[in-house]
Amino acid sequence: MAQDGPAPMTARFDWDDLRFALAVADAGGLSAAGRALRVDPATIGRRLDGLESGLKCKLFHRRRQGLVPTPAGAKLILHARRIEGEVSALGFEMSAEDRGLAGTVVITTTEPIAAGFVAPALPAFEAKHPGIAVEVKIDIRTLDLGRREADIALRLARPTQGDLRGRKLGQVGYGLYASSGYLDRHRMPAAAFAGHKLIDWPVDYTVIPQVPWLRRIASGATVVLRSNSAMTRRAAAAAGAGIALLPSILADLDPALVRIASEAPPKQDLWLVTHRDLARVPRIRATLEFLANLAKRSAKRLAGS
Repeated sequence: MAQDGPAPMTARFDWDDLRFALAVADAGGLSAAGRALRVDPATIGRRLDGLESGLKCKLFHRRRQGLVPTPAGAKLILHARRIEGEVSALGFEMSAEDRGLAGTVVITTTEPIAAGFVAPALPAFEAKHPGIAVEVKIDIRTLDLGRREADIALRLARPTQGDLRGRKLGQVGYGLYASSGYLDRHRMPAAAFAGHKLIDWPVDYTVIPQVPWLRRIASGATVVLRSNSAMTRRAAAAAGAGIALLPSILADLDPALVRIASEAPPKQDLWLVTHRDLARVPRIRATLEFLANLAKRSAKRLAGS
């Protein structure tokens, strides 16, 4: 039976635009959303304009403090989060159907853990699991395992999300290091490191306990380099630029570096984390077991003993 009246108008939009809208809602602006998604902010702006045009409604107010969802935008975000959760759940269920020890496992971690802990063990892992390819992501962000940005995380903080499964692997130890050439020229440091050169973190970087410890113990030194990159600080110390506080699991691999005796720097716990729905996937489970056993065998080296 034919329906009287005009056919209802159907809103049209690209489903992928929802991802951009969520990023803007979470970040509060185009630039921050662009950094999170690694997309040009102008592209995100165009996609938002297209989404608003397709839905025929305004989704965000442009305020001085950033982009704020309108009432319609808030409704869209609620639906988009539900869709995102369902897509993620579907991905986990499909992954769980994979019963073979084959495929790619994405691990996210820090530079020192990647270079000093994961990379040296790859030949042994490949020999045991030749069908599994490892991809390591070094990122200043804590990648979201729930959104499948990575399969496994090696983190220096205990996971707090309820859908993540974490296991403490041990502790990461630190030490003071310099090149033998530097120590020949400047001798071993005495109280407050007076007369010495220091390789430090950026001035406002105090999120880890090692930074205030270093600045206390070496208060008399002259800072010659600041960097949040452990690889950069290690390279500068090996070149003779000064003294650096480094994760021992990374620095002890460098024959150009000598460890300097001092009071023990603070350690950090190392956690092995995955999403609970991925933990039963064979390739993920095999990788988790390998990393846990590796940490057990390498406990002293990891802790800098």
